Amino acid sequence: MKRLLKIIFAFIILLLFVGTLGLLSQLIDIPWLSYEVNELLYNYPWLFTFFEWILLILGGLLFISLIVVLSVSGRRKRLVVKEGKNRIEIPKSTVEQIVQDAYSTIIHPDKTKMTVKIKGKEKVAVKLRVDVRSKERFQPLGEEIKDTIQNALNTALESIDSQVIVHLREKEPTESTTFGKKQSRVI
Repeated sequence: MKRLLKIIFAFIILLLFVGTLGLLSQLIDIPWLSYEVNELLYNYPWLFTFFEWILLILGGLLFISLIVVLSVSGRRKRLVVKEGKNRIEIPKSTVEQIVQDAYSTIIHPDKTKMTVKIKGKEKVAVKLRVDVRSKERFQPLGEEIKDTIQNALNTALESIDSQVIVHLREKEPTESTTFGKKQSRVI
């Protein structure tokens, strides 16, 4: 059955190729081909409908490919792990939860911004941005967070290559609301 489908598919591709060459020979003067196609069109008028169908099929394929390209998201939503004939799909939210559980004991998740990207079939990239008041003071904390996340990913996802980047961003201390309010004008 597969062989029959392959033969039919190859025949359709061959017809599309020949039809495209025939259409091209009518647009551009190709020395031998244009003469032959003109003669065939004169002798066999049903070739006009053949070329019309070729144009419709090629236009449809182009439209379908445009829809597929626009509708398919560029980011992967699942991590696919293949071991022999077994295939395991791990959702991106599970990987995010593993990472968040790993660093939530060290620093509160509200002070961070995390992005998890699944690259390829078996690679995870984690970028973590932490807002701190002083980069120098919190540099050891950043290294500890990176090691903790790396160890958590290595234990949870054994065969997956993971890359962890912790970026410390200095943030100016914000005034608390009690100091920022205007004084009351009541005397």
